[in-house]
Amino acid sequence: MKSGFEEIVKEDFEQYREIARRFQKVDMANAGELNQLTIESWTLASRWSEIQSMAAKVGQEYGVSKTDFRDWAYQKYRQLQELHTTCRSWYRLAVEEERQIRMMEGI
Repeated sequence: MKSGFEEIVKEDFEQYREIARRFQKVDMANAGELNQLTIESWTLASRWSEIQSMAAKVGQEYGVSKTDFRDWAYQKYRQLQELHTTCRSWYRLAVEEERQIRMMEGI
């Protein structure tokens, strides 16, 4: 279901959707992509935190409920935080696996 709020922050929401698509397709063994997703999700989460803090202004400017908009933006922020944490954990595992493979090959 598409939210009317998406149009208010169209570019930010497109970035959110793109990072979600990349996360859904990421290879857990691809440390480089996981690292990139970790960085980008943290950066985008910071942006969504800013968006959430502007809820009163957005509500007034667009005639929408500031509480509903703030809650919606907060959900995007939290999902990006979770994505960041997951990618960071997977990145560590991928790097550790690469290190173990190199050690095994050196035996």
